[in-house]
Amino acid sequence: MAEDNGKLNDNTQPLDSAIYCLVQLGKLFDIAVDPLQVVHRHGKYHTVYEALDVARCAQRLGLRTQQVLVKPDRIELTPLPVMAKIGDSFYVIEQCEDGVVYGFCGKTQQSWHQSLDELKRDWPEEWILFSRQEETGNNQQKPFGYSWFIPSIKKFWPQFRNVIFVSLFIQLFAIVTPLLFQGVIDKVLVSRSLASLEVFAFAILVLAVFDPLFGLLRSWLFSHAASRINSELSSRLYQHLLGLPLNYFKQRQTGEIIARVREMDQIRSFLTGSALTFVLDLFFIGIFLALLFSYAYLLAWIVVGSLVLYSLFWLCITPVMRDRVQRTFEKNATNTAFLTEAVTGIETIKTSATEQQFCRHWEDKLSAYVKTSFKAATLGIWAGQGIGLIQKITAALTLWFGVDLVMTGDLSVGGLVAFNMLAGHVTMPILRLAQIWQDFQQTGVSLRRVGDILNAPVEAVGSGKSTPPAIKGDIELRKVTFRYQDNGPEVLRRLDLSINAGEMIGITGLSGSGKSTITKLVQRLYVPESGQVLIDGMDLAVTDPVVIRQKTGVVLQESFLFNGSVKDNITLAYPEATEEEVIHAAKLAGAHDFIMQLAQGYETPVGERGGSLSGGQRQRIAIARALITNPSILIFDEATSALDYESESVILAQLPEIAKGRTLIMIAHRLNTLQQCDNIIVLEKGQILEQGLHQQLIDLEGRYSQLWKLQTGKSISLAETL
Repeated sequence: MAEDNGKLNDNTQPLDSAIYCLVQLGKLFDIAVDPLQVVHRHGKYHTVYEALDVARCAQRLGLRTQQVLVKPDRIELTPLPVMAKIGDSFYVIEQCEDGVVYGFCGKTQQSWHQSLDELKRDWPEEWILFSRQEETGNNQQKPFGYSWFIPSIKKFWPQFRNVIFVSLFIQLFAIVTPLLFQGVIDKVLVSRSLASLEVFAFAILVLAVFDPLFGLLRSWLFSHAASRINSELSSRLYQHLLGLPLNYFKQRQTGEIIARVREMDQIRSFLTGSALTFVLDLFFIGIFLALLFSYAYLLAWIVVGSLVLYSLFWLCITPVMRDRVQRTFEKNATNTAFLTEAVTGIETIKTSATEQQFCRHWEDKLSAYVKTSFKAATLGIWAGQGIGLIQKITAALTLWFGVDLVMTGDLSVGGLVAFNMLAGHVTMPILRLAQIWQDFQQTGVSLRRVGDILNAPVEAVGSGKSTPPAIKGDIELRKVTFRYQDNGPEVLRRLDLSINAGEMIGITGLSGSGKSTITKLVQRLYVPESGQVLIDGMDLAVTDPVVIRQKTGVVLQESFLFNGSVKDNITLAYPEATEEEVIHAAKLAGAHDFIMQLAQGYETPVGERGGSLSGGQRQRIAIARALITNPSILIFDEATSALDYESESVILAQLPEIAKGRTLIMIAHRLNTLQQCDNIIVLEKGQILEQGLHQQLIDLEGRYSQLWKLQTGKSISLAETL
């Protein structure tokens, strides 16, 4: 395994045996597998890998998995390779001949063979089968819609099959119950015969007991399947969201993205709740209609006519309802975005004493939402009442003509009662259509809003990308042009820049000149419009960006700390770091002394966004976080601007040690931080205006010299700065 500066390549901490087995499987399927990248992408460092971990890792590598029960005498008939945990190690079986199995041992990382008779003593119950995933190609580009949920429903089909099976019994009870009541009325009440009453009463009692029991069982099975689908879909949505490129988040408000993610709840509740039960009920409507026609053709056609009226009614009201629901959701998303922005910027609101102004804006937005929501709810009420009107007219006509049939002897009294009970099972799903149709409209809106996330292409990482074994730190930009939007101005214009490995480079210039853009292009957070960005001679267009970012440490002007301890934030990208490594990184960042003065030292909670620490303390922890992985490339994007001069001087004094063995890019407006740089680049309007050593640029009497004189207090005329 190639050595480099990365702590993840520290072989003193061996990986789980499952990882080495996955590497071996990659060789068998002609897939290049980097064990360290498998661990990084799975995010599981300290605990033992199980079969579920293996399946998830294999899926990312382009392999399909299936857990199966394999008996020793069936191993020769089983598609190989297979993998299982035997004892304290995972093993891969690649071949089985003459009672001997051959394969690979993950613990020893060597070939392994053993007689089948010996292996039977420790034979595991479950094995994992592997095969290549089918090329999805165009399927991945299909727009997000209801078809997105089909794989999950297929995956949990056994649970839904049980729900359908139990529903069948419930519907049978619904068919038998009217027949029993018909028998009681016709054979007991009308005929005044009590001989069969006990039989009918016992049958009705049995149905009264088992009907709610089966209903309870169906609800339990349904909730269990829905919960599993809910978990999987939430995981897929979150994974897709984090895989989106940075530019997606730059162009949208945080609250708007959160509002769209929440729309997934509406979709899940509809598909795994009212929609599926409604479909199950609709499936049996045909059976109930056949029974109705067996009783009385005329009454059955009245029921069918009511179904036609229901359908026409909803066809008329649907466009208006869809429009009102769409407006309601848009107002709700706007309110969520406004609320999120207000909470995030609460310090600015309070320092500017604009609480009442924001409250007034919130009341206006809330009022607009209430109005649109009320209009949608009102339309839903009218729809419900319209359905009720059709229901009452249908009931009146059924009673009118039904009584006439009874009087003429074409239908018994019990038959009329049974007919009405069966007709209720036909019209009940339709009566529920009012709420379900409204939910359907809301779900359609939610699908379009969530589709904004799921239809956006994720970053191309992993499969199909080259993975460099080590990063030295050579950086080159060739004729790079970049703009934030297709029709926006050029931020960089055919920029050429070359940085040698181990160099300390300073970049300065006016705001908007493209300084930070260069560093984001180096991390492949931005993609150039034209030109190439290369690291160690490799074009980032064909290189796995995850590997590049792992080997790159970044400190921003306002670094984000997550809610947790100081240690958790420092070891964010390197969870398995030892205490000595954490302390060493903190000392390099000038953070160790103030951390030890905190109440719980490195275990002190930093609060949300690091709110319990000062700005300078947060920045020094961020610097330690960037250094803990021992990156090959280190980027300081105005990293010391938030520090006081004493803290800044500590960092500047440590710069030679910090920069040792790595490429350091420093972006700064305060030019005193760039004096130690091997080369300083002055950008203006996306192009290099000047470059050279600190003293050379001062002697040049150009833009850099002007900025230096302004910052050091030396006299300079206004005309010289323009």
